[in-house]
Amino acid sequence: MKTAQIFQKLCLTFFLIAICSFLTFGQKRIDTLAKFHDTASFVVVKFKEGSTYFGKLKENKNDTLTLIMEDLGSVKIPYDRIKKVETVEYMVMKKGKYWFPTPLPGRYLFAPSAFTLNPGEGYYQNTMLALNSVNVGVTKWFSIGGGLEFFSTIGSITAGEFKPTFYVSPKVGFKIAENLRAGCGVIYAQFLGNDFQAGILYGVVTYGNPDYNATAGVGWGFSKTNSSSFTFGKNPMITVCGTARVARKIALVTENWIITYKDNSMLTCYPVYSYGVRFFGETVSFDLAFINNKDISGILFIGIPFLSCTVKF
Repeated sequence: MKTAQIFQKLCLTFFLIAICSFLTFGQKRIDTLAKFHDTASFVVVKFKEGSTYFGKLKENKNDTLTLIMEDLGSVKIPYDRIKKVETVEYMVMKKGKYWFPTPLPGRYLFAPSAFTLNPGEGYYQNTMLALNSVNVGVTKWFSIGGGLEFFSTIGSITAGEFKPTFYVSPKVGFKIAENLRAGCGVIYAQFLGNDFQAGILYGVVTYGNPDYNATAGVGWGFSKTNSSSFTFGKNPMITVCGTARVARKIALVTENWIITYKDNSMLTCYPVYSYGVRFFGETVSFDLAFINNKDISGILFIGIPFLSCTVKF
């Protein structure tokens, strides 16, 4: 079987996994709460009527969850009042107010961190109105995502052909030590059908917690055209990214790429950097950033605007 056919089958498999995970694990159902026994966890309990409790899980039996809450002490919550239960790695309280978990610890603007989604957790993202993508957590260490570029795909359809531009991005991530994680994955894309295929195989290390973290990564690109086989780049691409939550609903984000290449047998670096702000609630976030380097700033001093909206489910 040709390599391109293998990639196409893998893409289809990845999309099916993402769709099935979304349909099956969209939220923790009440009939699965009896299996929820991690009593060392901090949890957020969302009620059917709309309110939210948060605290440390003390007990789970007799169709009731028992939480230890900072202000109310021990509280018993019957299953039939619960809409959803989420485990959080750590709980942040500032001036007596609960800071809900940041909705996107696994991604900066586009580049990944080593954080992964919880099983059944996912999000839809729209970038610059053109790229629509979905990411879903399958296990605690594995997540899968994919996206479709809208304008070129619609353009191919109006021309009488269906040549979608899309990508898939499986990722694994593990906790190595306190505040230290490692992950790896692949981003594979097809442009205008099979006309051009490209991607990057990467590894990342993240230090910090979901609110304050930095990530260093390295990856090797690969590409293929109709008339050639897959070839890997000989020089790596390096990423250095970070985020800092400066308010309950605001975080600063930076994503930076160093593209290395040979110029007259000398290794040369071409940097691309970005800086931006993320505004977010419990389930929705909005990124406003600018992508820049010495070439871009000569044309547009502030950089190229980057806009992205994400809805967590």
